[in-house]
Amino acid sequence: MSSLFSILMHVPVAFPGCRPAARLARRLTRFLFPLLLAAGLAAPPPSQAAADYLDHLLDVAGKRRLAESPEWWALLHYQPRRLAGGLHSEIDDPAFFLSADGKFDPRAELAATLRALFQADPQHPGLEAACRYPARYHWLSRELQFDAEKLPPADCRQLKNWLGELNPGGLTLVFPAAYLNNPASMFGHTLLRIDPPARILNEPPLLAYTINYAAETREQHGFAYAAKGLFGGYRGRFSIAPYYAVVKAYGDIENRDIWEYRLTLSPEELAQLLRHVWELRTAWFDYYFLDENCSYQLLSLIEVARPTLRLTGRFHGYTIPSETVRVLAQEGLVGDIRFRPARSTQLAERLHLLAPADQELARRLSLGELPPETPELAKLPPQQRARVEELALDYAAYRQSHRFGGREPAAGNTSQLLLARSRLEVPDQTPVVRQPEIWPGSGHPPARVRVGYGSEAGERFLELAGAPAYHDILDPEGGYTRGAAVNLLQGALRYYPERSALELERFTLIEVRSLCSWNRFVHPISWNAALGVERRLTASRQGELVGNFQAGVGLSHEFVTGTTLYGFAEASLEAADRFRAWLAPGIGPRLGLLQDVSERWRAGLSFKESFFALNQARNDYRLALENRLALGLQDVLALELAVKREFGYRFELLQLSWQHYF
Repeated sequence: MSSLFSILMHVPVAFPGCRPAARLARRLTRFLFPLLLAAGLAAPPPSQAAADYLDHLLDVAGKRRLAESPEWWALLHYQPRRLAGGLHSEIDDPAFFLSADGKFDPRAELAATLRALFQADPQHPGLEAACRYPARYHWLSRELQFDAEKLPPADCRQLKNWLGELNPGGLTLVFPAAYLNNPASMFGHTLLRIDPPARILNEPPLLAYTINYAAETREQHGFAYAAKGLFGGYRGRFSIAPYYAVVKAYGDIENRDIWEYRLTLSPEELAQLLRHVWELRTAWFDYYFLDENCSYQLLSLIEVARPTLRLTGRFHGYTIPSETVRVLAQEGLVGDIRFRPARSTQLAERLHLLAPADQELARRLSLGELPPETPELAKLPPQQRARVEELALDYAAYRQSHRFGGREPAAGNTSQLLLARSRLEVPDQTPVVRQPEIWPGSGHPPARVRVGYGSEAGERFLELAGAPAYHDILDPEGGYTRGAAVNLLQGALRYYPERSALELERFTLIEVRSLCSWNRFVHPISWNAALGVERRLTASRQGELVGNFQAGVGLSHEFVTGTTLYGFAEASLEAADRFRAWLAPGIGPRLGLLQDVSERWRAGLSFKESFFALNQARNDYRLALENRLALGLQDVLALELAVKREFGYRFELLQLSWQHYF
C-alpha cells in the first residue's frame, strides 16, 4: 500500500502530448488521496512489521515442529540423555547458544535464532546472526521461505572470503593408521580434506585444507594425559590446516600410513557442512578419547550435510575410527580409496629390493662413513647403484624427521649423493608400494565372541569369551596395523560339567602389544602391557583369581615377509590374599614367533617365564602354540596347545574354539 501511495503521489501533473491522461491522473489523485493517507497512517511502522513477520515465522516453525527435525538436531549436536531423559547438546561452550536454555531445549534455541536474525548491527558488520550462524540461517530460510526484504541486511564478507579461500569442490576422509605410542591415536585418527573443484589427475592436493578435531593438551604422555582424555578433562576444537602439514605430521613424523576416502557428498551438502564448520570455529567440546573423539565429531559434521543418516547415534560407549569408515562405506558415502605409504613403509620396500651387502653400503653412505666416490659403489651396475644411492638419500631424509628429535645432522655428503645420482642415466627407482586389498574399515569388525571346548589339567570345560574391541596379534590383520594389538574389556567364563561349576576364568581390562620390526636402518622399541585378573591353578588343583599387571620392552624383527620373531624383558606384579602384603613382584622373559602359514592361517609360538623371589618364591611358565584359521571375514577357527606351570603345579591345556567378529 505504501508503495502504491508513493507512486501515485509522484504522478506528474501533465503528460506531454497527452492531456486526457493528465486530467484522469489528477482526478484519481484527488479521489484516492484521503484513502491512501488513512491507510498509510494505519500501517505499522517498519519495526512493527518486522515483529509481525517474526511472529509469523515463529508460528510456522512451531506448527511444522522444526525444532524436532533431524536437521536442527544435527546443527545443534543434540543427543538423547541416557539417564536423565530429554536432550542435551554435546557442544559444551555456552557462548555457542543464543538461548540460555539452548543446550537442553531445541525449541528455545530455534526461537532465539529467529529473533536474532531480526537484530541488525550496522556498527559491527559480519557479526549479524546470519553471518555467525550461516548453516542455521540457510536451513531456516529454506524451510520457512524467508522474505529477504523483511530481514535486516547482513554483510557476511568474512564468511565469503573464507569459503573462497577453501575453494571447495569435494571432501575426502583421511585416515592415518594406528600409532600405539600415542594413547589418543592407538586406534587411528580421522580428519577431513577439502578438495578443490578441479585438480590434475593423480596429483595429491597437498595445498588443500583439512578439517581436524583434536584435544587442546599440553601433555602428550603420562597418567594425567590418559586420565584427562578418558574423563573429559580437555577441550576439543575444530581447526583448519593445510594438508601438506598433516601429511608431514602423520606420514613422516609418526610413520603412519595414510588412507584417503573420497566422500560422495553433493555440492549443496558440502556447502552446508562448511557453513557449520564456520559456526563452530570458536566453539569447544569436552573431549573424550573413547567416545566423543575425533572420528565421532567428524561424523557429526557429515550429519549436518546429510541429517537423515544419524551416524553418531550408532556409537555408544566408544568410537573406533576404522568403524566410522565402515559406517560411511555402508551408507554409500565412500567413493574412490587411495593409499599413501609412510616414509618408513617406502624405506622398507626399498630394503626388499636390495641384498644385505647393498643395504649396508647404503647405510654407510647415508651416515657419511663412505664417500659417494667409493669403489664399492662404482663397481655396481647402474640400476643397482641408483637403488643404493636413493636408499641412502631416503634414509638421510628419514633421520631428519621429528622421530629423531631433529638432533641428528644431515648426512655430510647428501649433496654429493644427489649430484652422483643425477649423473646416472637411470630412471627413478622408487618402488611402487602396492595398496593393500583390505583397507581400514573393511577388515574384521572389532567386537568378538568365542565359544570353545577343551581340557585343562585333565578336566573338561566349555568356555564363553568375548571383547568389545579391538584386535589381537593373531587376528586376521587385513585393515589393521601389522604388529599392533589392542584388547579392551576381554572376559572369559568357563563351565565345568563334571562338577557343575561356572567360574570366571579371566578378565583383562586392557592389553596392548606393539611389535615394530628392527633392522639395520630403523631401531624401534617393541613393548607390551596388560592389566586384569586371571584364574590360576595351585598345587592342590584349586583355582584362584589373581590380579596381574605386566609390562615389558624388547625387540622384534621380521626375517622374511610373514615371519616375525620377538623378545621382551617383562616385569609383573600379582595381587592376591595368598601373598604377604597381598603383592608379589616378578620378572622374566617373553619370547615368541609369529608365522603366516598361508593367507588364512596364522600361527604363534610363545614362551613366557616369571621368577618371583619375594613373598612366595617360585617360577611360573607358559609354553603355547596357537593357531587361527580364517573361515571368512567374520569367523575364525582357533586351536590352542599349551603347557603351564603355576604355583609349582605343571599341567596341559588343549582347546578348540570358534570366534565370531561383529
